[in-house]
Amino acid sequence: MLGRTMIMDTTNVRERPSAQVSSAGFSLVELMIAVAVLAILAAIGYPSFQDLLASQRVRAASSALYDSMLVARSEALQRNANATFVIADLATGWSVQVGGNDVHAQSALPGLSFNPSAPAIAYGPTGRLITGANTAITVSASGTSTQRCIRLDTTGRPRLSEGAC
Repeated sequence: MLGRTMIMDTTNVRERPSAQVSSAGFSLVELMIAVAVLAILAAIGYPSFQDLLASQRVRAASSALYDSMLVARSEALQRNANATFVIADLATGWSVQVGGNDVHAQSALPGLSFNPSAPAIAYGPTGRLITGANTAITVSASGTSTQRCIRLDTTGRPRLSEGAC
């Protein structure tokens, strides 16, 4: 090595021709296979997801009705006056009135059914039911078997349970 001179190639690395061209990304076939696998998984999971959504709608609607009953009872006690549910059809919404003034309202709940659809519920100044004693309301989602029950006992306290009434 003493008598030899080493010459280094100082050209830019990018300018050198490469012996192997590397590719980045996915090929069209790989991408199509991935999309097909995702479509199959989505098709398998869709019915379960629909049942989950229906179940959550029923839970939310029954909880909203239960809360409205508690509000009506509480307002009747607090204001020492009658509190009534104003209902044309539970699926289109309802409101709680004390002395002719709305104190609580619920908007329409589409895709749900209530049985009975328009119960008569009124609380007296003592918090007990004037009308609606022993009422049982079943909340269910259209096209599923998911149901929840709200029962009003003679004291006016609502009870929430799973399943039909």
